[in-house]
Amino acid sequence: MHFQRLEVSKLRNLTSVSLHPGMRINLLYGANGSGKTSLLEAIHLLCLARSFRSIRTSHIVQHGEQSLTLFAELSSPKGVVHRLGLQRSMDNRILIRLDSHNLRSRAELASLVPLLILTPDSSQLVSGSPRQRRSFIDWLMFHVEPAFQTHWSAYQKTLKQRNSLLRSRRTETLAYWDQQLLLHGDKIDQMRKVVLPELAVYIEKHISQLLPELDLAIDYRQGWNKDISFEQALEAHRQRELQQGITSVGPHRCDLKLSIDKQPAAEVLSRGQTKLLVVAMHMGQMELLARKTGKQCVVLIDDLPAELDSARRQGLLGLLHEQGHQVFITATDRELIDISAWQETKVFHVERGQIKEVV
Repeated sequence: MHFQRLEVSKLRNLTSVSLHPGMRINLLYGANGSGKTSLLEAIHLLCLARSFRSIRTSHIVQHGEQSLTLFAELSSPKGVVHRLGLQRSMDNRILIRLDSHNLRSRAELASLVPLLILTPDSSQLVSGSPRQRRSFIDWLMFHVEPAFQTHWSAYQKTLKQRNSLLRSRRTETLAYWDQQLLLHGDKIDQMRKVVLPELAVYIEKHISQLLPELDLAIDYRQGWNKDISFEQALEAHRQRELQQGITSVGPHRCDLKLSIDKQPAAEVLSRGQTKLLVVAMHMGQMELLARKTGKQCVVLIDDLPAELDSARRQGLLGLLHEQGHQVFITATDRELIDISAWQETKVFHVERGQIKEVV
């Protein structure tokens, strides 16, 4: 689905904004602090019920107001229009309505519109902690494997209970929770091992387009010694875990090792190359998602020009347009990004919390 209408009320400096985005590339340009990133934040909130900029509601709701309101009309590939609304109050209550009913969970909301965001901090996918790369993996698993969310939720609940037992040194029921952890953990690992080799193919395809000079190797680390089973790993680490009070092996510890010529990618890539590698990884996600489910993504790119020269910016825009995703891009200067060669694109000028389409 894509956004065909968007309304934002009382989010940061966006007092009352309404726009009709294009189906492909939407360029938002204006000075720093004008409200460009706040509009991306509004879309992020509508898709995931959380901000990518702050966990504190008081930082999001406009100063002096008690709540913010967001509304969108979403068009499906078959032309069906859905109406999505979200209200977030200063007391942290969130109300989400799709058409005529309330949504009960954030997972239900997230499944509607696959959303990807690229910001200056997205380089953490390459250089940051394994948690960043686990989130990358599990975003795709959530959208392409219907059973993944069920097993992942059950695994997380079991992990929390098992860690509580480890901290208390109570082992009388540990065997039961071990079995539950194995049941769901093995399912998660099996699903990942089916999808990730397919993902690697698409990532390599986009690296050849964006960074043809690089030879990237992607190695999936499952979260325990690859030469033994998850059950054997739990048994081998049980005494240490009882001492430390935490489960140290399992799919919650998985990672992707990214290497260039057998060297860690984070140590050999420039900032520009790192940004393009992150883009290639996300484009691999999007293409595999489209192939498996037929769904297109909404893509948010904050400050695209940073660290990319003109040729690489245009190459990236061409690939995004070709894949058919709806993209929202911010820049301080309209001249930095030329989208005139493509159809179904729009340009918006953002100034002091006001957004106007530029014809």
